[in-house]
Amino acid sequence: MFRFFQRLQWKLTLSYAVVTVGTVLVLAGLSVGIALYTESQTTSRIFSSFYWSKTAFQDNLPYLLNDPQALQSWLNRIQSQGFAWSDFQSYVVRESLDYANTLVTGSQPIYVLDPEFKLVAAAPLADPTALGKPFNPRQAGGLGLESILEAARVGDKNYYAQSFTRPDGSYIAAFPLRKTDDEPVTAIVVYTLKPVLFATPTNLSLYTTFFVVIAVIITLVALPVGALFGWLASRGLRKRLARLSSAAQAWSQGDFSAAPSDRSGDEIGELTRALNRMAEQLQTLLHSRDELARVEERNRLARDLHDTVKQQTYATRMQLFAARNLVGTNPQQAGEHLEAALQLNRETQQELKLIIDELRPAALQGKGLAQAVQDYTGRWQEHTGIKVNVTVRGDRALPLEVEEALFRVLQESLANVARHAEAENVEIQLAFSPDTACLEISDNGCGFDPDKVPAGSLGLLGMRQRLADVGGALKIESQLSAGTTITAAVQLPANLI
Repeated sequence: MFRFFQRLQWKLTLSYAVVTVGTVLVLAGLSVGIALYTESQTTSRIFSSFYWSKTAFQDNLPYLLNDPQALQSWLNRIQSQGFAWSDFQSYVVRESLDYANTLVTGSQPIYVLDPEFKLVAAAPLADPTALGKPFNPRQAGGLGLESILEAARVGDKNYYAQSFTRPDGSYIAAFPLRKTDDEPVTAIVVYTLKPVLFATPTNLSLYTTFFVVIAVIITLVALPVGALFGWLASRGLRKRLARLSSAAQAWSQGDFSAAPSDRSGDEIGELTRALNRMAEQLQTLLHSRDELARVEERNRLARDLHDTVKQQTYATRMQLFAARNLVGTNPQQAGEHLEAALQLNRETQQELKLIIDELRPAALQGKGLAQAVQDYTGRWQEHTGIKVNVTVRGDRALPLEVEEALFRVLQESLANVARHAEAENVEIQLAFSPDTACLEISDNGCGFDPDKVPAGSLGLLGMRQRLADVGGALKIESQLSAGTTITAAVQLPANLI
C-alpha cells in the first residue's frame, strides 16, 4: 500500500489536496485573525464600553426621572456595584454586560443633569443642597468637560465629541438622554469609564467555533476536490514519464528502436527530445566502436598469421622444393627435407589452433573467467612446452565485457611470451576483491625495454584499449634477462560490490 502511494501520480494528487486545504484554511485563519485583531483594538473596545453603558442608562433613567428618590437609589447601586442583568430591558450577551461594567465605580461619581446643566441627581450625593443648582464642570471633571457637555446638550451622536481622556487613561463620557433622535434632550448623564487595554477578544469562543466548523467543512469538501484535480492534472504527466522510462529500459538492453515522442514545449518535452538525440548518438557510437573492434581484430589476426603461419608455410614450401630436387640424386637428404617440412606443418597446425582458440572468448563458453583461464593455459602449455602455474583467489562472477577484456589480455600476453620471451615458466595470478578484478602474468624470459616499444604496437595498444573500455588499466614491468610482468586491473561497477 505504501509503495502504491510512492508513485508520482499519487504524490502529486496528495500534494494538490493538501495544498488546496492548507491554502483555504490559511485564508480562513487569516480572516478570523483580522476579525479578532479588529475587535481587540482599543478604539473598538472603548466604543463598546460607551455603547453598552449608555444602553443601561437609556433603559432605566426615563422611568426614574420623575421619582427623585428611586433615581437616587438606583444611581447609588450602580455607582457602588455596577450594572446587573436586570438593568437591561433588551437581551444582551455576557460580553455586553462586561463592557457596560467598565464604568468606574466607587471612586468616580455619576451625575445626572437637565438640559440647562442643573444637577438633577448624583451618586454619591455629597451635598444635597447642590440639587437643582447649576453644575460646575471644572470642579467635577476639570478642563475639557465643558465641551463634551455642550456636545451632549445639542445631541451630537459623535462619541469622540462626548468624551475626553484623563491623564490616568480613563474616559469621562457625557451621554444625552432622549426617547428618539427627533425629540429634545431630556437629561445628560456624566460618568467615567475605565482605561481600556488590549485584552483577549470578547468573542474568542465564537470565532474559535466558527474556525473549527469552517476547517471541518473545508477538509471534507476541499480535500476530495483537490485530490481529484491533482489526479487529473498528474495523469498526463505520469504517462509521459512512463514512456520515457520504458524507452530508457529498452535502450539499456541495446534496443534503440524505441523513440518516445513528446512535442510539448515544457521541460519534459525538452528532456524527451534530448534523450532521443542522445540515443541516436549512442547508437552511432556503439556501431563505430564495434567496427573499430572488428578492424583491430582483423589487424591482429593479420599480424599473427604473418608472423607465424605465413613464415612457417613459406619455410615448409622451401623444404618441399629441396626434397623434390634431391629425390632422384640423394633420397636420404630428400627424406630429411621432407621430415623438416612435416615438422613445420605440425607447428603451423598448432599456431592455427591457438589462433582459433583466441577467437572464442571465455565468457561465450559459459565457464567463467577462472575456468577459462585454466583451460586455455593448459592447452597453451601443451602447444608451446612452456610450463604454466595458475593461482586463483576469490573467484566470482564478472560482467561479460570485463571477462572478455581480461581474457584477451591473457591471450595476447601468452602469445608474446611464446613468440618473443624465450621463457621456461609463466606464473599467472587471478585475484578477485570486492571492488577489483586483477590478472597478473609473469614470465622468466629475456624481457625487454618498455621505453623502446614502438608507440603504434598493436599488441600493447590493443590490450590497453580493451581495459580502458571497461574501466581498467594495464601495467607493464620488464627488465632485460629478468622477465616481464603484466598486470591488468579492472574496477568493478558499484552495483556488483
